Formats: sequence, structure tokens, C-alpha cells
Amino acid sequence: MKIVHGLMLATMLTMATTQAFASEDMAEPTREAIFGFAGALTTEDMLKSAALVPVDYERNAILGGGYQFYPYQIGNVRLGGEIGVAARFGKGFTGEIWAGPVARYEQIKLGERLFITPSFTAGLSLVTDAQPGREREQEIKDDGNANVLFYLGPEINVSFSEDSSTEFFWRLHHRSGGGKTLGNMKGATNANVFGVRYKF
Repeated sequence: MKIVHGLMLATMLTMATTQAFASEDMAEPTREAIFGFAGALTTEDMLKSAALVPVDYERNAILGGGYQFYPYQIGNVRLGGEIGVAARFGKGFTGEIWAGPVARYEQIKLGERLFITPSFTAGLSLVTDAQPGREREQEIKDDGNANVLFYLGPEINVSFSEDSSTEFFWRLHHRSGGGKTLGNMKGATNANVFGVRYKF
């Protein structure tokens, strides 16, 4: 029940945030996307995990996907929301749901057929239980509860044409308590994930 209530809160926050940016001159037809990814959880903090290599990885993997919508745009920045679900497995099996606002800076052209799009998602993440490994260790260390934490998802997307409906991405999948703001937790989990997105 806590997971349902938390997800409803995250969804409402997403809608409120995107509506706050809205104005008549920004409104456009909604652009949507679905995505899937796979990756591995790290033993490191957020900054060290983002280095990709060398990074120490746990014997824990993550497999997930989600849905995005982008109803608003300010210049080259698209604003919208994201909701996702993932399974974490290896040392144990736990489920995760997250939701929050997302911003994308549309297409930095690096060549005739290479386009880079950075994006950032921030919101709330809910899990069925702490994943055995770093997350559970941090929960014990902080005498906290990892069930409901903040979610951050900095991301780099790559596509090979300006109007491509398909793109490939790397994302740092991050959960933390924000300095003990939520769950009396500091850190929790980080994962480097790679995926594909289809826009429509």
C-alpha cells in the first residue's frame, strides 16, 4: 500500500512540475517515448559510478523500462514526465517503481549523422525491499529505510539522424535519501545501465 501511495505522490509531483512550466506559447502536441534498459549495480557512490570504468560492480543486475511524455518545450529543452519499473536480481530479487519530471536538451550535432541528447530525470523511487549488497549495507549503516527514496537519472542519448525515432542511451540509475531527507538514508544504489528508446 505504501508503494501505491508513494507512486501516486510521485506522479502528482510530476504533473505539477510540468504544469508549472507550461504556458500557451510553449504548448505543443505531446511527444511520447517508451524505453528499456539493462545494467549492473555498483559498489560505488554516484560520482565514482558515473566514471563507468574502472568501477567496482556488485553481483546484482537490473532490467527495466518505462514511458515518457513531453508536452512542453522551452527553446531546445523539452519538459515532461517519466514513469518506470525495474527488476533487480543477483544476490536477491527486488522490484522498483519510479516517477518524476524529466528534461531533455534536444540534439547536439557532432557530425553529419551523429546527434547527442543529454537528459535528466528526478523524482521518487519505491522498492519492494532493500537489495542485498550496497543498498542493504547503507540501510543498516544509517539505521534507515530504503523503501521510498529520491530518484535521479542523468542520461546521454545517441541517435544517427535528426529525425530518428530510435536512440540508444547510457543512464546512471541512482537512488538515495538526499542526506537523510528520506528514509533516514544518505546513499543507496547506483547502476550503470544501457538501453534503447523509441519515440512516437
